[in-house]
Amino acid sequence: GAPRPPGDVGDGDGNRSPDLCTPIRNSPAPSLIASLLDPRSPKRTRNGTMGKKWSRKRKAQERAAKSGKARRDSSGDGGNSKPGTWAAAPTSNAKLESYYSLVGLHDTRYDADRKEFVPCETDGEKTAERDRFMSSLRTILPTSFRVDRSLDPTIQESVLRELNDFAGKEMEVEIELPRHSAAIGGRKQLVDDVRVDEPGGGEQANGPDEAKQASSADAANGEYKPVVVKRKIAPAVQIPFIRDARSGVVLGYQISVDKRTLRRNQSLGPFHAWMKVQTDCGHITRQEQVSMIPPVVLDAKPGMAVLDMCAAPGSKTCQILEVVGELRGDGDGGEGRSEPAGYVVANDADPKRAYMLVNQLRRMNNPAAFVTSCDGQYFPVLDSKSDRGTEREGSFDRVLADVPCSGDGTVRKNPGIWRQWNHLGSLALHPLQLSIALRGARLTKVGGYLVYSTCSMNPAENESVVAELLRLGEGSLVLADPRSRMDGLVARPGWKTWRVLRESKSRTRKAIKDQKKKRNAKMMAKKKEWDEKVERGEAPPPKERSDGDPDDKCDAVEPSPYDTDPYVAPSDWSYESLSERTKSLGFVEYASFEDVEDDWRKRVRRS
Repeated sequence: GAPRPPGDVGDGDGNRSPDLCTPIRNSPAPSLIASLLDPRSPKRTRNGTMGKKWSRKRKAQERAAKSGKARRDSSGDGGNSKPGTWAAAPTSNAKLESYYSLVGLHDTRYDADRKEFVPCETDGEKTAERDRFMSSLRTILPTSFRVDRSLDPTIQESVLRELNDFAGKEMEVEIELPRHSAAIGGRKQLVDDVRVDEPGGGEQANGPDEAKQASSADAANGEYKPVVVKRKIAPAVQIPFIRDARSGVVLGYQISVDKRTLRRNQSLGPFHAWMKVQTDCGHITRQEQVSMIPPVVLDAKPGMAVLDMCAAPGSKTCQILEVVGELRGDGDGGEGRSEPAGYVVANDADPKRAYMLVNQLRRMNNPAAFVTSCDGQYFPVLDSKSDRGTEREGSFDRVLADVPCSGDGTVRKNPGIWRQWNHLGSLALHPLQLSIALRGARLTKVGGYLVYSTCSMNPAENESVVAELLRLGEGSLVLADPRSRMDGLVARPGWKTWRVLRESKSRTRKAIKDQKKKRNAKMMAKKKEWDEKVERGEAPPPKERSDGDPDDKCDAVEPSPYDTDPYVAPSDWSYESLSERTKSLGFVEYASFEDVEDDWRKRVRRS
């Protein structure tokens, strides 16, 4: 949103409304990590001696100890399976899937002919949309990168030409099929017609069925050989909205293989080596496609002052620095100026991540970057007091608030989210996200842009924060839609209404597991013995809890019948059916503030 002039805000007489965000404690001064942390300084142990040699020795001992142990199967058989086998990570979570079904994530679909999102009118369309959504989450994240915009035109042209030689044509690669994938129906069939090579055997299977039979026979004999298929991958695909604004050349590319295949596949070895060399030189940056979007939305210009409030690990910061850090002068290309006019302040609350940020920015070799480390919600207000309440208020032309989030949108590269996801994380992060966004709005100049972004799909972390930010702004912030200037980007429109739910702590998987432990024979015998002491007056009665989650008082909570692996999709998409599933899985929905229990009213507020 762009803050409006103070004359458009307030009581109509030009009086300035109160500041968007007031610090609740003294703001710590930002510290320059680059000058404080020297990467060349050796790590030392407590007695002051060098610890590198000891660390190498310890790691060697750990590797030697692990090499003598048989790897156990994680499929739930207690580790009794034969050595050398393991199960794939789970790709299903009943709570995640039921939650997003209820909030309406599958209620719209993309119409390719009309090039817009339209409502799903039947249960079949919702089921098909849900299947497409889950299929995308279970697909390995492809590798993407972009060419540096600030390169000399001759070097940039050379890099693009070499890229076309490596990845501009169809390539044939060998891919190892996963051994187990129970959540998605057994061994995956990557292609329709494949040629399978069994290492060491020299024989070839004619198709996936024959490959599966050969693999099963080997498993029965105690031999577990990887099944490798050969398939052709498409050339590198251009990302149309990642381009040089001056020349119009597309600089973003995506390859249809994941980073693991790119790193380990011998046929892609030359291309991988070329990418490593170009990355070390700073000519290209390996970055996820979705991570390239916020800097494009930010629409930074050369010479601007930009703040990245949560910058680590620094890929977005580098993308912004390529634009604002270029030289500008009287001549073409910036002749006549030895230093860039714009700059980027890259901040991160964690000093270790800020140090990572320093290493990332070192590749850029650009003096227009400043690294600070302080909490984003307490970032110091740098403008003069005399400018507050005027059109000169604010310190930065552009502010990027890529706030901490639950990260369920990164499930394609972080499979552990399938096992760990819960709604409590989103609710706990909402106040922090809002406070960072408020401080970002306070630091943005009048007429500037604030971009708020997360790696989550949850409306509690996205639409809910933006709506509260606009409400607190009282007209000083305007919501902007940048999709019209981003060719090739397919983006779902934001929600104006969403359902508010919370998750009972007593219905988490850990809580159910703990309750089962408390109800085993040994614990029940101890409980009976204690109750007898209480009756005889030898022990005080237990105190009743008057605070906390009301559902925590339940002594026994049975698992939900919908908590299956894999999760079974609903056949009835009515609200009553979906609500029954979420309630069974431990969710509580609130239609209004009046429905919130008294024990929870101190944790929420009316908006």
